[in-house]
Amino acid sequence: MISILPESNYAAVMAETVEPYLDSRRQEMDMPLSTGGTLHAEVYEQPDATRAVVILHGYTESAEKFREMTWYFLNEKFNVYAIDHRGHGKSVRKISDTSITHVDAFSDYLRDLEEFMSGVVLPRTEHLPRVLYAHSMGGAIGGMTLMNHPEYFARAVLTAPMIAPSSAPLPRWAGKLAADFMCTIGKREDRAFIGKPFSPENEPFETSCATSRVRFDYYERKRIDNAHLQNCSPTYGWVQEAIGVTKVLLDPVKDKQITTPLLLCQASLDKTVCLPEQKQFVAQVPGAKLSVYPAKHEIYMSTNDVMEKYVPEVIGFLRG
Repeated sequence: MISILPESNYAAVMAETVEPYLDSRRQEMDMPLSTGGTLHAEVYEQPDATRAVVILHGYTESAEKFREMTWYFLNEKFNVYAIDHRGHGKSVRKISDTSITHVDAFSDYLRDLEEFMSGVVLPRTEHLPRVLYAHSMGGAIGGMTLMNHPEYFARAVLTAPMIAPSSAPLPRWAGKLAADFMCTIGKREDRAFIGKPFSPENEPFETSCATSRVRFDYYERKRIDNAHLQNCSPTYGWVQEAIGVTKVLLDPVKDKQITTPLLLCQASLDKTVCLPEQKQFVAQVPGAKLSVYPAKHEIYMSTNDVMEKYVPEVIGFLRG
C-alpha cells in the first residue's frame, strides 16, 4: 500500500524526510544538446529497481516540482529520470528573463527527449522495463514521442495532457490569430500580453492549478527563492507552437501509431487544457484508458482524498 504524505505536516515531512532521502540518491546532470546548450536532468537509481520511469513536466514547471512523485516512484522500486525541458529550470534558455517561457519550435522538445533517451536513459535501463509519466505540455511531448518511438516505453501515463491548450480568456481562434500576427511582425520572443513577470501576488493559490494548499505553498517558497523556477509567462512563439500540437495529437492516423498501453488522467475541474480533445485522443488511440479525477489541472498537487486514488492508480498502471 502506498502511503501518501500527510497534509497536516507536509512541509516538515518534505524537508526532514523526503528531500534528504532524494538528496542522497540524486545525480544531477547537464547533458550537452546537439543544438547547443545543455539539458538538465535529475537521475535517481537504486540497485533493486524493477522499472524505470521518465518524468516530463509541464509548461512553466521543472523536474524539481515532481519531487513528491519521485519519492513515491522510488519507494515502489522505479528508477527515475526527470528532465527540465529547454527554456525551463536549469536547462538551456534562449531568453535570459527566467519568468519567460519560449521555444522556437515544439519539435525542439521532442528532439531533446530523443537525445536524452539515447544518451542517458536507454544505456542505463537495458535490463529494466521503461515507462513514461508526463504532465500537461510534457503529455503533449510524450504523446508525440509515443507516435514516433513505440520502442521507448512499455506503458505510459499522460496526466492532464495538453492535447489542446486553453486560450482563455480569448476564444481559441482569436488566441491563434493574435499569436500568429505577433509572430509575423517580429514579436515571437516577446512576452505574450496574457503574461506578467513573476510575483507571488500574480499567482495566488486560489487561481492556481493546485487544490492542496500545503503542496502549493511548499513549491511556491522554492520558486520565490530560486530564479530558475520562476517561469510564468509564454512568448507569442510558445503560444503559436502550443496551439499547433492539437493538429498532430488528434490526427487519427498518427494516433493509431501509438501501440504503447496508455492511461490518460483527466482533471474534471481543468481550465488550462481542453477536456473534449482529451476524450477524443483517448477514443482514437487503440486501447487507451481514461480516468477522471475531481481535481484542477495539477492532479499531483491535489488534496489527499484525490492523491490516495491518483498515485496508486498511476503506479499500478505503470507497473502493469
